[in-house]
Amino acid sequence: MLLSILLATILVSLVAGHYDTCLAENKNPYVMFSTYTPYELVHENSDDPVSIPKCKPIQFWILSRHGTRYTDVDGINDMWSLIDFRDQIINNYKNGWGALCAEDVDNLKKWTPQAVSTVSMNLTPQGYKDAYNLALRYKSKFPSLLNQSYDPDKFEVKFTESQRTTLTAFAFIDGIFGSTVDVQLPQPISPDPLLKPSDYCTAWINEVHDNPDIKKEYNAFKKGPEIEEVTRIVSKRLGFGSSIGFDNLDLIYTICRFEKAWNVYNISPWCAAFSEDDLKVLEYKEDLDSYYKRGFGTEMNKLVGCPLAKDFIDRFRKLENWEKQPAGVFYFSHDTDMQLFFTSLGIGEDERPLTHSNYASMGNRNWRTSLLTPFASNFVAIFFKCDEGEPFRVQFHLQEKLLKLKGCKDDKWGLCDWSVFKQNYGSISKTCNLDFC
Repeated sequence: MLLSILLATILVSLVAGHYDTCLAENKNPYVMFSTYTPYELVHENSDDPVSIPKCKPIQFWILSRHGTRYTDVDGINDMWSLIDFRDQIINNYKNGWGALCAEDVDNLKKWTPQAVSTVSMNLTPQGYKDAYNLALRYKSKFPSLLNQSYDPDKFEVKFTESQRTTLTAFAFIDGIFGSTVDVQLPQPISPDPLLKPSDYCTAWINEVHDNPDIKKEYNAFKKGPEIEEVTRIVSKRLGFGSSIGFDNLDLIYTICRFEKAWNVYNISPWCAAFSEDDLKVLEYKEDLDSYYKRGFGTEMNKLVGCPLAKDFIDRFRKLENWEKQPAGVFYFSHDTDMQLFFTSLGIGEDERPLTHSNYASMGNRNWRTSLLTPFASNFVAIFFKCDEGEPFRVQFHLQEKLLKLKGCKDDKWGLCDWSVFKQNYGSISKTCNLDFC
């Protein structure tokens, strides 16, 4: 036993001073961090007004995830527990073990935990900026709808009961109207079958969310060769002669992601533990988990995610029939419910299912939560009245980028004929029912 430990120590020391990655020197670090991805680094950065000849927007409908939040109480306590682990890494480096560059070690030396338990799960300052700036950009893009004074008949706002969605809604409203003072804000309901069906649907909670069988693929991947190799490499990079174990690996990965989201343009020293290849494996781990819990890996997810899809489809049908509707509908929810919503619309669907054994062939997968549901993720549907050709058309945006839905033709404006959309998706409105819950 002593001999094996000695050999492991010698092997680690052989790589001292030779680093394979140096975050402090990386001008373009990998930031695809699944649902903890910073919105500031993935959204379309344009506020040019949308002007489409012969077409006028008549309703703006948005579903947005809350902005960047703090981790939960356990996560914050775990962050504080990393102080001793950090000191071990620094000591390893002093002894000539590991493969971190000097700059990354210096950043670890300066590191202190950035949150306390009293702010757990709350919106961060960056989270407020996420929503506020999002509103400003969309206000600039669609001034005829959004650049007008608040009127309760023209605008509808709803959010869940959490602090982070409430403040995200306030930030968005501040961006649109300049203040929340005169805006009528409804009391959130709980459970909410529209904005948070994941809490409302007991059948889904029992059969999917709390069902251990749903995690079979995730657990198999977690114990598989890819994660084993990442754990081995990271342990070696940090100067340990034996494995740090999956729990420690996952902890520093989680803290890395949160700290990057909290301070978008700063470095989290914990991210230095990983190469880009390591991060892609860990990203797939997160996607595999959500694929079965909230995505296309489980059939019930489509049924639970339909209320929000039904909402905008029904509103657009009313506009088609010249019934009165608000100019803006603003909804604020959570990543779980957005993923269920996307599943109901077929957004992010792949030809092949994600499994524990096909990581190598799924690099270009559509179910990628870094791009589907980062912090402040948003899906926008806009209904247009046109004077030529198809009288009504729809346009979709995901993270402010034009989104083409299945069945819609290629169009330089990103417009889809309303008749085509109804043919492909209208059944959602007719069949959506949560009575089974």
